[in-house]
Amino acid sequence: MTELVSGSVGGTASLTAQQSTRLELLRPVMNDTAAAQAAIEFVGDDLLKLELFKDQYKLATTEREVVARTLKAIQDAKEALTLF
Repeated sequence: MTELVSGSVGGTASLTAQQSTRLELLRPVMNDTAAAQAAIEFVGDDLLKLELFKDQYKLATTEREVVARTLKAIQDAKEALTLF
């Protein structure tokens, strides 16, 4: 995936779709690189997995620590994938 995503900063820079996906995963985990790495490994470049992860991360509020919350969200997203 090498297409560029619009929304440039300063008029010259653009993100690839892959960079945009990874940024979407890094932000909710509060820049915790271990949590982001786990999410990236799960999602890859799959937009369905990305959306399921984001939804499940919002719901995984019983976990207080970021990595634990991420792993819970991944597990729940895997379970939801069986519906597709």
